[in-house]
Amino acid sequence: MSLKKVAFALWPGAATVVSSVRARRRSHRLVKEWGLFELNRRLVAEFGRRVIAGPFKGLVLNDASLSEHIGPYLLGTYEMELHHTWARIRPQAFEQIVDVGANFGYYAAGLAAWFPETPTVAFDTDWWARWVVRDMAKTNSLGNISVKSACSPGWLLRNLRPRALIVSDCEGYEGQLFDGAIPALDTATLVIEVHEQFVAGVTDRLRSRFRATHAIETVDSRSDTPPPPVAKTLTFEEMKRASHEVRGPQQWLVLNPT
Repeated sequence: MSLKKVAFALWPGAATVVSSVRARRRSHRLVKEWGLFELNRRLVAEFGRRVIAGPFKGLVLNDASLSEHIGPYLLGTYEMELHHTWARIRPQAFEQIVDVGANFGYYAAGLAAWFPETPTVAFDTDWWARWVVRDMAKTNSLGNISVKSACSPGWLLRNLRPRALIVSDCEGYEGQLFDGAIPALDTATLVIEVHEQFVAGVTDRLRSRFRATHAIETVDSRSDTPPPPVAKTLTFEEMKRASHEVRGPQQWLVLNPT
């Protein structure tokens, strides 16, 4: 068993904090090393910072988000496997939105804009991410976002409202976070990225936890993206590269209360 898997097994909360900070630093470094930082700058010069397609079209990306590979966010191809999920979610009503592992706030801000009367809580264990989420809220004039560091089963037990929407990308901690006897989870709609590579068996553990209360859908990642829009200052190949996520295989569980 790798040291990382041991850490997640023994100290899942602390391991999540360390993993999130390291992952962000590595990601930002690679964005520059691979030439994506400059490519994204040119993309923004061409199209501006307002998302041009996808479920969160119209969302404005802030200055700090440009440290990420923001091409897929700006062009609407980020995690496009979930676009049909967001289309089903948008007409619904929720008492609360919780984003665990918010990164720079794409989902937190996008969902807060969809549901401006719904309190949105964005969690991230990385200080940089929390700072950027707050600025994303300011950039998009969103007054319904609060930002916190580490989510926990205790916080959910005390604060999660019935009929909430939960989005989770917490690097393997999802197994422990959602495994407890938390009544409000039974009425929540959840979109959980699962990290079997970090915590073996976490997917089955979550399936078992929600089997009696939710319809469970598995969504697998795809490697292709649709043809990118035509640009004046970037070639087709540059636009294709800008729209493509740099990632390994992913899988999500979409849980709808029954």
